[in-house]
Amino acid sequence: TLAPTVTLEDSGELAVAADYIGVPHPPGYPIWTLLAWLFQWVFHWKTYYGQPNPAWSVGLMSAFFGALACGALALLVCRSGADMLRSMKRVTEVLGYATENVICWVGGVTAGLLLGFSPALWSQSVIVEVYSLNAFFLVLLLLLAYMWICRPADNRILYATAFVFGLGLTNHQTLLFVALALLAAIWFRDR
Repeated sequence: TLAPTVTLEDSGELAVAADYIGVPHPPGYPIWTLLAWLFQWVFHWKTYYGQPNPAWSVGLMSAFFGALACGALALLVCRSGADMLRSMKRVTEVLGYATENVICWVGGVTAGLLLGFSPALWSQSVIVEVYSLNAFFLVLLLLLAYMWICRPADNRILYATAFVFGLGLTNHQTLLFVALALLAAIWFRDR
């Protein structure tokens, strides 16, 4: 269902900014623009009625990062579910590890598919827009924060989380809403 070319909203403006490494409307989306330019450079051969079509390549980038967000969410749900089930010894004794692994795998795949087929992510992943990359940064932040909570002595994960947070802010400032949750998670885990 990927849009074949430019659609409504900011699609035309963002596609042109990606093609020329320009600056779209404020806040400018620098990381999105660089990644979109890279995608349109790699897929420059795609045409629409014989004309160059950078919008298709940038739309493909939206779909790619939407799919990565779904995969990262599936990984997060699967891993955290396994950790929660293993923390309950009685459940582990009753179910056994094989059944436990199946439950975690099904939970992770279900979470990823629910996010992928949600109208909000699907609609933004098939057009030229910045929100699927933002969804990827959000889920990646949650995944990295969970990894650090499991291993608080490994500061490299915490540094990677901070780097991804800063990088994500160059895409869309709505990640600021996650800052308080990240700070609370860090404070509760390691005062």
